[in-house]
Amino acid sequence: MNKLSTSARTTEVDDTSDRLLVLYKDETALAEDPFLKPLFGEMQTLSDRITEAIKRDRVLSEMEDADAQVETATRSLNAVLKGYRAMPLEQYSTAGKALYAVMEKYKLKILRLNYADQSSNIEALLMDLSAPALRPHIDALPGVSEAVANLRAAQTDFTAKRVAYEKAVALNTQGASASELKKPLLQLINARLVPFLTVSKMVNPDAFTHFADTVAQAIESTNAAVRRRSSKNPDVPAEGEQ
Repeated sequence: MNKLSTSARTTEVDDTSDRLLVLYKDETALAEDPFLKPLFGEMQTLSDRITEAIKRDRVLSEMEDADAQVETATRSLNAVLKGYRAMPLEQYSTAGKALYAVMEKYKLKILRLNYADQSSNIEALLMDLSAPALRPHIDALPGVSEAVANLRAAQTDFTAKRVAYEKAVALNTQGASASELKKPLLQLINARLVPFLTVSKMVNPDAFTHFADTVAQAIESTNAAVRRRSSKNPDVPAEGEQ
């Protein structure tokens, strides 16, 4: 029986463990096996943790992308107002100067602050720009209303993504990353499950052949996916080299 490729992605290792757990639950005759029962108990715990860690890592990536959108929208608004302030046409420069004076209070250095401080400053900026006295200036400058709306939307989205990330962190109290959890899960499958089933299939084929073969098939389907990916990308490590 082949081992699970160490070049499998974290998500592939997680998916393989999920399938192995389903296969074991279907083997009711082996439910109380003294070796398999605790092993699959450990696998369930690791699989649950890696699934939560993958979710957390994904939400973190989404939050970082949302933060990048806030930065882009802030820089865009700053550039638009700065441009209007410098225009030679008084009808534009007067409104531009009034609005840029608000923007200049915060400066782009707010984008280098931590998430909490940056969000607080962005919200304050948006509140200042929403003052009734500034509405005529915003309406007088084409594109400014849209630039402010873009920043408002980006900041709202970032806040939602940040809340989702904090919830994901709270659920995963162990704190280990998905990539860190991949190693012990691979070790459990390759160093414990595969050798046990290889030997058990030989010494007690009636009891273990079906389960061993289905486990082998589940592992092979993942390894085949790794090989296909490797053939398309020569830079991917060969099986067992990671």
